[in-house]
Amino acid sequence: MPSSTIRTERRDAVQIVTLDRPGRRNAVDGPAAEALGRAIAAAERDKGVRAIVLTGAGGTFCAGNDLKAMAAGDFPTPAEDGPPPMNVTRAPASKPVVAAVEGYCFGGGFELALWCDLRVASTTAEFGALNLNHGLPCMDAGTVRLPRVVGQARALDILLTARRVPAAEALAIGLVTRLVEPGEALPEAVRLAAAIAALPAPALDAVRRSVTEQWSLPEPDAARNETRLALALLAGADAGQPAPPPSAASS
Repeated sequence: MPSSTIRTERRDAVQIVTLDRPGRRNAVDGPAAEALGRAIAAAERDKGVRAIVLTGAGGTFCAGNDLKAMAAGDFPTPAEDGPPPMNVTRAPASKPVVAAVEGYCFGGGFELALWCDLRVASTTAEFGALNLNHGLPCMDAGTVRLPRVVGQARALDILLTARRVPAAEALAIGLVTRLVEPGEALPEAVRLAAAIAALPAPALDAVRRSVTEQWSLPEPDAARNETRLALALLAGADAGQPAPPPSAASS
C-alpha cells in the first residue's frame, strides 16, 4: 500500500525511495519504518529494478528516529530477532543501494545511510550518531558498519564523541564517495545507480556478495568464496544464462 511518509519513483532500472516527513526532518516513526520496509521489499522483488536510490525530502536525508513517537510508544519493542528501528538494516539489500544525502543524516538515519552500498552527499550534509546524546544506543548496525567503512579508530572517534561530521570530512575518510553541490545529491546518485544498473547483473551480484560476505571469513576462506561465486556465475552462463562480457570474465 502507498504511504504518505514514503514516496517511490521509477527511472528506467533505478527505483528511488524517498523518506517524506519534512515536517519532522524525515525522522522515522513506526509506520514510516514499516512503509520503508515495504518499499525496499517491493523494489527487491521487481525484476525490472537493478539499483535503488534512497533519499529524503526537503533538503534533509533523515534526522533519525522520531523521538516524540518513541516517547509515545509508536515503535515496536526492540528485540534481537525482531525488526530494527529502521526496519531494513538487519541484512544487506539484495540489490545495490545508493544513498543521496542532503542536510541532516543523524542517529538512525546515519545508520540507514551506512546500510547503503554507496553514499553521495552534497556539501550541506552532516553525519553523526547524535542519538548517543540522548542516551540511545545504536540498534541499526551502525557500530558494525561504520568501522568497516572508515576503520575502527575513526569510527570510535565519531561514535564516542557523538559529534557532527561535516561533508568534507566524510569525503576525506571515505564515508561518502562523491561530494556535490547543494541540491545535486539525488541527480548524482541516480546517475551512479544508472551506471550500476547498466552493467551485467550476475557479475555485479557475485562481486558485491564476495565483498559483503568476506567480513566473517578468514582471508583464504574469503578468497575461496570469491571463486565459488565466480564459478557459479560461469556455470550458469554455460547452462544458457547470460554470460558476462569477456573483459569481466577474464579480469
